[in-house]
Amino acid sequence: MTEKDKNTLILAVCVAVFIGANIVLFITGHFPSRTGGVPDWGQTLGLMAAALMSFAMFSFLYRDNPIFRAVENLFVGLGLGVTLYVMWYLNLKPEVYDRLISPMLDPSVDVPGADLVLIIPVLMGVMMLTRLSGRHGWISRYPIAFLVGYGSGFSIQPMIHSLILKQVEKTIVPVQMSAAAWGLCALVAVVAVLGAYAASKGGRLAVGLKIAAAAVALAYVIAANTPSLNARPQLAEAFRAVDLLLIVLGVLCVLCYFFFSAEHKGALGAASRVGIIFLMVAFGATFGYTVMARESLVIGRIQFLLGDWLGLL
Repeated sequence: MTEKDKNTLILAVCVAVFIGANIVLFITGHFPSRTGGVPDWGQTLGLMAAALMSFAMFSFLYRDNPIFRAVENLFVGLGLGVTLYVMWYLNLKPEVYDRLISPMLDPSVDVPGADLVLIIPVLMGVMMLTRLSGRHGWISRYPIAFLVGYGSGFSIQPMIHSLILKQVEKTIVPVQMSAAAWGLCALVAVVAVLGAYAASKGGRLAVGLKIAAAAVALAYVIAANTPSLNARPQLAEAFRAVDLLLIVLGVLCVLCYFFFSAEHKGALGAASRVGIIFLMVAFGATFGYTVMARESLVIGRIQFLLGDWLGLL
């Protein structure tokens, strides 16, 4: 059997299973969907089409195939159509057509002078469409440059506020250090310094210190998230103090890592290696959030297939 025949057989089996599942749903009375006791064929066909599209998208798990590419292009086209619809009724129609073009078509209505300023963004939008022309595409560079400059200037203030000032604010928060907080800080500092010092040496000592650091970090996370321990004011304040000091330590060590004016040796090298740990934790958390977002999409599709389509949930 050739590869083409194998793919054709797999496609035929999948289509037969899908058709058979829908036939069973009709026989068992799950289909057609009913609204107020009346069969709703539009909703029924919509559920069947959505299930078919879902299976077509999941077919990419087997390999790239023409069905997946067709559904992918259909999804992109529908998304573009919805975007154009939303932009017309939320932006172009109320802001351009109703305020400029519609009054011009009615001689009894005067266009306010303030609305004439809208001609400028309209012309810039038309200039951007020249990007589609190979001969006159250079015209689109002017509105694009204006938008890039405007966007850069507009984002400077919120970026500075969120990425710099907020970070600085968390490093200058007053902390009330208790004996428990000093003990936790001393334990964390000792493990971090020894781990950073021995990381470059290699050997069993470095491996043991890394395991000890991981165990201390895990134990601290578990303790800090235990409600019975947080119920005690002294321990809750100690956890808060350690969290704030870890933020300060992370900021300083990451800055040391990006300080290239001196060779990373001695104390600076140890601090930079600790900064690498903080960076890896931050990157790992970002990647984890991305994976969780993708998993939520998969869970939503599975819930749709098992619940809305098959009625098993």
